[in-house]
Amino acid sequence: MPLHRFESLRERLLRAGVAPRHVRRYLSELRDHYDDALQAELAKSVDPDAAEEAAWARLGTEESLAESVLARPELRSAAARFPALVFGVGPVLAWLAVPIAIATVLGLLPEADRHAEPRAGLIGAVYVLWLVYVRLPPVLLGAMALEAAARHRLQARWPLVGAAAIAVLAGSCTVYSFPGQVGVSSSLLPWLVPFSSDVGPKSLMALGEGLLRAACMLALSLIFQRLARRLGISERPTASPGR
Repeated sequence: MPLHRFESLRERLLRAGVAPRHVRRYLSELRDHYDDALQAELAKSVDPDAAEEAAWARLGTEESLAESVLARPELRSAAARFPALVFGVGPVLAWLAVPIAIATVLGLLPEADRHAEPRAGLIGAVYVLWLVYVRLPPVLLGAMALEAAARHRLQARWPLVGAAAIAVLAGSCTVYSFPGQVGVSSSLLPWLVPFSSDVGPKSLMALGEGLLRAACMLALSLIFQRLARRLGISERPTASPGR
């Protein structure tokens, strides 16, 4: 069976922006048709190699098979049509949604209604939650964006922009805790929002430390993405049936 032809068609469709789920379904249908055609040719007692070629010829050329899919723009993935939005803006918005959700939940706690002094255990839990939020999810979101682009066979430019943006925003954040208070400061926002003094100090040293953390977080995103691919956690090639 000409396995390389199915793989070549698969890569061509993915690189053209067709969503992986549509590619998998299309190739599955083609393999079913191929198997039927192959069995019909083998029933004629022809040479197996000749039967494979004849079965493939029944399907059509790779060009015609690809064009039948590429002629349907609705099969292209949103990631291929809007890479800047999906990979550049999307991960940042997803990350920013977390503190909004946390602030909403904290505002609904009974302590917030009574204006009572928060318990030490609650302060510790919130501190850990914020610390994890500004360090772990940005790395994972960056790795996920890079892996999604690789799975869609898209250029890594926008995923890198998105991963770097999250890393810079999160890396420049510092979680602090005082008796009865937990907060997050930023060494980046004071330079972007100079009229506000509540988000953190306007310090070049603090900004440099934040950017260094951001570089480490981006490097971890790249490492995690490569590690997932090497371990086979990412998408595996679609299996092809044998003879």
